[in-house]
Amino acid sequence: MTRIFDALKKAEATSGPLPPPTPLGATPRPAARPAEIGRTAVPLLGALPMGEEVVRSMSSLRVSLEAALGARTSRAVMFLGSQGGEGASTVALQFAQSIARDSGARPLLVDCHCRRPAFTLEDGQRCAVLDRKLMTGPAEASAVIASNLYVVPVSQQARAAGMLHPNVLRDILDVNSPGFDWVIVDAPPVLDSPDAAALAAITDGVVLVLQAGRTKRPVMTRAADLLAKSGSRMLGTVLNRRVLEIPEFIYRRI
Repeated sequence: MTRIFDALKKAEATSGPLPPPTPLGATPRPAARPAEIGRTAVPLLGALPMGEEVVRSMSSLRVSLEAALGARTSRAVMFLGSQGGEGASTVALQFAQSIARDSGARPLLVDCHCRRPAFTLEDGQRCAVLDRKLMTGPAEASAVIASNLYVVPVSQQARAAGMLHPNVLRDILDVNSPGFDWVIVDAPPVLDSPDAAALAAITDGVVLVLQAGRTKRPVMTRAADLLAKSGSRMLGTVLNRRVLEIPEFIYRRI
């Protein structure tokens, strides 16, 4: 399960009230024009199951990120792995779900996986659907999650190009951030995607997801160096899929 082991740094705070997003169940907005598709937030249908340990880990992660980012009224945080298959997309979605379910805050999840999107727009383009085949981790999804979790899926233009231009992500944040407390950006692996490091520099900070027993130190170091050279702010790391050698209740007492 996910374990957080890296200390997070403090950051300067910003202020300013935010208008709420349109709640699920309100009068549906008109279908987005072609130029807007991929920038407009829509409600998410589908969820990943979360056990007690995952819920605790996500709550701990949120507290750490809030301490690092200060009293910002809107926080844009990117989750990405050093290489593919480390579970960054799963961690990002679980973090967004934990905020939506437990805190009453307004989270937005932005999908930047142009080659392997995790969400698709339904035919009416009024909601996003979780594609379970494209997610690592648990395979079973529920029908509907909390109404205040929204998603910006990958646009058709970005899928065709195979990458997302930094200016497009900047536009997405400019358009949507005023209506949300958290913007969680799910990005492709930094060592596998040439656009990942440049995208990371646009956000308030980056959480690097590492798979326990798989990610080697040189790989992690190279990924961190690329992020630093791009001007990204490393907030910390998450150790994913850690297997405890001793019972969990004993581990928590150590």
